[in-house]
Amino acid sequence: MTLGHLPRMSPQKIGQLTVHACLDSAGPTRPPEDLLRGLPDDRTDPDWLAPYFSDDGRMLLAYQSFVLRLGDRVIVVDCAVGEDGEFPMRPDWDRKKSNWLAHLGQAGVTPDEVDTVFLTHLHVDHTGWLTRLEGDVWSPTFANARHLTTKVEHDFWLARHQDFPYMGASVRDSVTPVVEAGLFDFVEAGDEVAPGLTVVDLAGHSPGMIGLEYREDGKLLAAFNADLMHHPLQMAFPEVTTLFCADADRASAVRQEKLAEYADAGTIMFCNHFPGESAGLSERDGVGYRFVPTS
Repeated sequence: MTLGHLPRMSPQKIGQLTVHACLDSAGPTRPPEDLLRGLPDDRTDPDWLAPYFSDDGRMLLAYQSFVLRLGDRVIVVDCAVGEDGEFPMRPDWDRKKSNWLAHLGQAGVTPDEVDTVFLTHLHVDHTGWLTRLEGDVWSPTFANARHLTTKVEHDFWLARHQDFPYMGASVRDSVTPVVEAGLFDFVEAGDEVAPGLTVVDLAGHSPGMIGLEYREDGKLLAAFNADLMHHPLQMAFPEVTTLFCADADRASAVRQEKLAEYADAGTIMFCNHFPGESAGLSERDGVGYRFVPTS
């Protein structure tokens, strides 16, 4: 896992909401065809992908969390990969270290100050920092926080994680200790997590995936998209899914619906896997969309 300087999102101020990024890793990963399904054979990749999202035929991806301050609330959205975890299928993550906690501190937050951890879904790269390894025991990182996800997501992954080798030991080490500590609560679409911050249904990529939308005076200002897109190619070609999608048709449909909605509303999207300036707008570009960073 990359340490040292990493391309990281500039802090964002949107109305009363402030957002920082906590980054585990970012950099070149794999060719698009290794992850994405349904890419047109005759496609021409948009020129705006380089140099921020594409490097010599490989996708540039990030693994990160967002820290939200809203009034006196401190909310962490997703928990990235973590450190010290067992990921035999990902040698670049296996038992590695990370600067994530330092980035949390740079946002002016300690783990004890976090009151809410919002988990869009329970994939391995979104739950890592739920716990820290202390000796040989995994303990909750955010002992004072309520941890929110959907019951569908919780029940599916606790029952089925062993069916998916890419999950490694993530449920055992990152999720179960938080469940056993009694820190989990369930939410569903329409619930308000904080004033103006509402849960939205994004199921498809994962069975119970959710996101957050932030409104002031009825205007949809910001959206935290989870894995609505892994890479901006899925904006240029919204029908394209990933090999990790539980329901590819549903994932494609919800992506097209939300990209259109956010384009019409001028909503700033926060995209978990976009490196660098990962907050931006959905702008119509032919039959697809272009990602336009805010910074």
